[in-house]
Amino acid sequence: MEQPSIKVSVWPLEGKGKLLANARVIIGDAISVYPIRVIDGKSGYFLGMPQVPDRDGERRDVFFPINQEARKILTDAVVKTYRRDRPMYREYPSPEPFHYEITVRPFRDSIHDLMGYASIVINGMFRIENVRLYQGENGKHMVLFPGHGYRDEGEFVWKDIFEFKHDWEQKLKDGIREGYDTICAKAKQDRIRIARGEIEGKLSYDELMELRLQRESERRRAARETELTEVMAHEEPIEEEVAVIQ
Repeated sequence: MEQPSIKVSVWPLEGKGKLLANARVIIGDAISVYPIRVIDGKSGYFLGMPQVPDRDGERRDVFFPINQEARKILTDAVVKTYRRDRPMYREYPSPEPFHYEITVRPFRDSIHDLMGYASIVINGMFRIENVRLYQGENGKHMVLFPGHGYRDEGEFVWKDIFEFKHDWEQKLKDGIREGYDTICAKAKQDRIRIARGEIEGKLSYDELMELRLQRESERRRAARETELTEVMAHEEPIEEEVAVIQ
């Protein structure tokens, strides 16, 4: 784990019960995350991570520390910055550069043009989840980072959870697109090789089921074409211009 620099801004809230403040955290001078909530718990202050609904409607964190050490580092940085009476800003510098790892999971939802999901691990400490890939124009996939919407005086307002410094947004989106294309290309090659009998057991259950369904569909189509050819060979057309009614 290599700790990046962390910059923290905290705004205290009044009349929100155990919700004491909202914080913005900038990691590695690359990604800004907002809101992170400061909550007064039974064992002291703790942080509530940004959340969005998943496919089942349950709210899930879309940014969070991946282990207890990373959680302590982030919590200490935010709590040390928090003041009850005024907004505060503090920097926690680090010589470690910002780096990341991307994981892409293809997922087809033709109704919403959804192609897959991606997650990003930052410096082995923090994870961004629920980044979505959609079918875009001209064959280029659209990458959408999670945000949240709400009604304000009858108008729908969309707020981004993540904002990016410099050119990091484009770098991350390009990396996600490349990861998706690489996975799809490998899956296609494996399907071809399995169909030829060159390899066995290299695909997931869902991919194997898709391959079996594809084989069955091709078998049935070939059988229908053979049957149709035999029927046409023994029947006279109903009209001169129409040999087969479909």
